[in-house]
Amino acid sequence: MVTVREQLPGQLNELSEEATVEHAAEAQTALTTWLDRVRAILDGAELKQLEEVARLVLQKELETTGSHRSNTFTTGIGMADILAHLHVDEDTLVAAVLYRSVREGLTTLEEIQQKFGEQVYNLVQGTLAMGKLSELIEKNKRLEDHFNNNQREHLTGIYKMLISVTEDVRVVLIKLAERTYALRELAHSPKERQERVAREILTIYSPLAHRLGIAQLKWELEDLAFRYLAPERYKEIASLLNEKRLEREQYIQFVVEKLKNELADHGIEAEISGRVKHIYSIYRKMKSKNLSFDQLYDIRAVRVLVKSVPECYHTLGIVHQIWRHIPHQFDDYITNPKANGYRSLHTAVIAENKSLEIQIRTLEMHEEAELGVCSHFNYKEGSKSTDYSFNHRLHSLRSVLEHYQERNETGAHPNEDDTETFDQLQDFEDFEKIYVFSRDGDIKELPRGSTVLDFAYHVHTEVGNKCYAARVNQRYVPLTYTLKTGEQVEILTKKDREPNRDWLVNSLGYIKTARARDKLRHWFKQQDRSKNLEVGRDILNKELSRLAIHPKSIDLNDYCNHFNVKNGDDILVALVSGDISLHALINQVNRHMHLDQDEPELVLKPTLNPRASHTLSAHGILIDGLDNVELHIAQCCQPVHGESIGGYITLNRGVSIHKIACPDYMRMIKQEPERAVEADWEMQPTRGQSVQIVVEAYDRRGLLKDLTQVIFSDQINIRQVNTISENDGIANMKLLIEVKGLAQLSRLLARLEQQPGIISARRLVQGN
Repeated sequence: MVTVREQLPGQLNELSEEATVEHAAEAQTALTTWLDRVRAILDGAELKQLEEVARLVLQKELETTGSHRSNTFTTGIGMADILAHLHVDEDTLVAAVLYRSVREGLTTLEEIQQKFGEQVYNLVQGTLAMGKLSELIEKNKRLEDHFNNNQREHLTGIYKMLISVTEDVRVVLIKLAERTYALRELAHSPKERQERVAREILTIYSPLAHRLGIAQLKWELEDLAFRYLAPERYKEIASLLNEKRLEREQYIQFVVEKLKNELADHGIEAEISGRVKHIYSIYRKMKSKNLSFDQLYDIRAVRVLVKSVPECYHTLGIVHQIWRHIPHQFDDYITNPKANGYRSLHTAVIAENKSLEIQIRTLEMHEEAELGVCSHFNYKEGSKSTDYSFNHRLHSLRSVLEHYQERNETGAHPNEDDTETFDQLQDFEDFEKIYVFSRDGDIKELPRGSTVLDFAYHVHTEVGNKCYAARVNQRYVPLTYTLKTGEQVEILTKKDREPNRDWLVNSLGYIKTARARDKLRHWFKQQDRSKNLEVGRDILNKELSRLAIHPKSIDLNDYCNHFNVKNGDDILVALVSGDISLHALINQVNRHMHLDQDEPELVLKPTLNPRASHTLSAHGILIDGLDNVELHIAQCCQPVHGESIGGYITLNRGVSIHKIACPDYMRMIKQEPERAVEADWEMQPTRGQSVQIVVEAYDRRGLLKDLTQVIFSDQINIRQVNTISENDGIANMKLLIEVKGLAQLSRLLARLEQQPGIISARRLVQGN
């Protein structure tokens, strides 16, 4: 439910535009009353600087007349009052009072720096930066769509953008106080503004309060925003709470007394109180779990505060002895704290035939739960000193905000609990990002130091390649301009524009990111296409020659879909750049020719009917229209499984099988075409086929042994070896081996060439 706040003294809360200097005494008295109240909240802190600043801002506002009169003083005091209840340090309170005064032009940053010191100056400056971003976000129609649709990617970008403009989390606290006060004062604003501000707060600022662990602000922000966005639903839940209030109060009083007596019997001193779940939290739980109001376990709740952690667990045991525990309704946030540092024990029981949630924590844990980071500020005898261990805490919390990512796989709402511990977070110093708006209002994340040209390539490669100018915040800037968080960037392009090689010169400062540099290099690499085509063709032809495959038998356009390129020339260029490996290409060639026995699903079915006899199919070859005829593999070309083949009817040796591209075969069928018959391989090779290879190597002891081991390891049979050593120390070795297709042969030749001292390894056919 909306927090009931203590009103500011009337003269401060209702300072009118007609107030004049004559009203100063009355206002000063009211201010003194408020300062005394703040001192009491902060355990007697002197707050001399806060008093000086408040009286200064009040005087300046009273001296401003007519249309220039603003509510800077009232707003500043209202913000400081919110922060005082969070127990922040005096510098933060002073900055809160001054913030609106600087924003309205009644005070300058230079004046603040001179009169109130560097700390206050930095806090006000940081809050102003967040304020400018807040205005941009509020005016940005594109982001309003993101609010409406709860688009997590863009919302996370907004969180990061807001945090990135400051190095002090106290700035975030001041901004949260400003938004809280604005929401409190929204009652008389137009409905459209109420809904827009409420949506912004519910989507951005209440999650920030949650991440900082400030329950007080989180609950108030959520309930007030919910009241403006869904007034009827808000009233319905509030009415249900009010209807059951008397019954609930009587029930809570009974269980509190019973638990207090039980704990006293065990020697445990405890503060026990009842609480009411806030309205937006009730609504969200009912909606997410599809529950009715009466099905919620934690509408009735009791909070137990004890002195130590052991007493927390002792109390838990006593609670479960008194009342029956509800299964699956226990959470130990002491052993496993939430990401925002929240620690407590939560359990649900059936007490007097009703469900009851019980929270158990120490006094210190309770202070952290209510105040979050603010609980780490320390007041000692009214001094402005801050607990120096707070710095480490600030860094950790900063990491939570900066690196907070919505977990899409779980569909978690930005307000839902994040159970990661601080140990899993990145260090504060790792945060090196900036966040800028595109022309259309989208938020883009870039490394710190990025230029407008980096931004152009981040948007799209073609935008970067065709960029000729840029505007930042509607002002023309050079392409070397370094971007800052919150700026809006527009890239101007021309169709005939091309990148300049100067952009790659580091000292000129055009680009700073590796992403943009890689895209530029790729573009220039493409410009040398004609040369790369020639080199790529040489690489491929060399490999095909090693396998004794005629280049004309390969159409690279057949492999474009597999490598996701437009044409065969792109494949040749990619061979040079390394984007496609030669091994991958040859492997696809083999598959296309249905060669690889290890991948039978890629092997094409034969086009011929399997009419061959057992004798004819011994080589795994089908002959069209002939039965019981002898066939043999032609030694002139020695085709292997998968290569395109044809048959030739000889006079006395049956049918000889040649490669289609074999010169001898082409000559014979040209002279006597009636002797040609169609032939094709069966789907799988039935046995190894003889292939002759030649290896050229520097002669050394153990050379043959090493080569034969490589061949045997690939389960290839060696039928014959012939070695000749020349006087120049070069050995030529011819080996007759049995392989089951070109895929196996290609792998073997590649492995042989990797051996020490090998000059070349290639397939040998007649004439080469």
